[in-house]
Amino acid sequence: MNNLISAQEAFNAMLSGKNVMCRAIGEMLDFNDIDQFPATIFAKAGYEFCIKIEMISVAGIEFTKPLTLDEYQEGQEVFIVNTYGPSIYVVNFKTSALVEAINSGFVQRDAENAKLQLKALSKILGCELDNDLSVVRLGEEPKEPKKRTSRKKTEGPKSEITIVEQGPIDVVEDSLSEKITEEPKLTVVQGTIDDLYASFEYQIQQATTPEALVKIRSVFSANGTLSDKEHNDLNACFSEKLAELDPEQHTPKNDSGELSVVELRKLQQEAENMIYQERLNDLVARAKEANSPAEANALVKYTTAWTEEQRKPLMKAINARLIELDELNKVESEPPSLMVQIKNAADLTELDALEIDVASRHPDIQPKLMACVIKRRKELESMS
Repeated sequence: MNNLISAQEAFNAMLSGKNVMCRAIGEMLDFNDIDQFPATIFAKAGYEFCIKIEMISVAGIEFTKPLTLDEYQEGQEVFIVNTYGPSIYVVNFKTSALVEAINSGFVQRDAENAKLQLKALSKILGCELDNDLSVVRLGEEPKEPKKRTSRKKTEGPKSEITIVEQGPIDVVEDSLSEKITEEPKLTVVQGTIDDLYASFEYQIQQATTPEALVKIRSVFSANGTLSDKEHNDLNACFSEKLAELDPEQHTPKNDSGELSVVELRKLQQEAENMIYQERLNDLVARAKEANSPAEANALVKYTTAWTEEQRKPLMKAINARLIELDELNKVESEPPSLMVQIKNAADLTELDALEIDVASRHPDIQPKLMACVIKRRKELESMS
């Protein structure tokens, strides 16, 4: 499945790790990987771009590969395959249930492929669905979902069969049979949150470098499940561990014994700059040693999280290497000069032919060429 996009969209897609393809407009040619084109292709006119989406076939039905969490964008309209309906849910807001569905492989980019995937799953289980599948748009996400209690879960297990986890297609039937014999699992919301907090706290304590610690902080800071108090406690734990790993640079200076928000941000920025500089130096070194344009251009894929300003030094190094490779590939096509040919004449016959060419050269150079002819003639006559 190919979808045409603009050059700017193609460039952004490539930076985000997507498989971008390109071809000349108006020509009956297949799209080629963007690695086969120079880095300046996005600034040239006359080319069209697309994102290649992989296709998979199940039970003889072909549909696009399900959406991945890395590919999903906030606010994007997606289509969830509902196996027990059967129906398709349309969602344009992010929830934990949507994330779980994406990770399980039950989310598509459009309704048509969602229907095809649902039909394929039913067909492999021995059922045939018709084309009359409902597409239902879900409402806004509730601000504060109700907590489930274990009492309602233990009133009595239902006999309804559901697929809990999405595994490889060839083991779906095994998954179903295992589900029949399993007892319903209890879901305790507060326990899950406590486990999440404990997990982040453990990761902070196990960190061995400031860089690793900053990465952990970026993860729990973006988590919307934890409460404000838990975020504050984790930040305090982060500050203590940071001071422990690098006492000279990160020891708190204020009387309260805690880093201020400004200081924390400064420390985080310093650590991120250190990681960026190390990666930049490595990529620039690899660009200078690239053996082909494709190898040099491929380095851009490693800068998906960088800004345009951060990417400039690498792009400069790549362009410099492309110029060097172009110079190395030039083939010397000019023949040897007439004087060199005269000096290297193998016999008198060849020398006579070269003497004729002397008359066609500029009058100022003819005396010098004739002197060379006379000298070479004497050499050849002395050897015969």
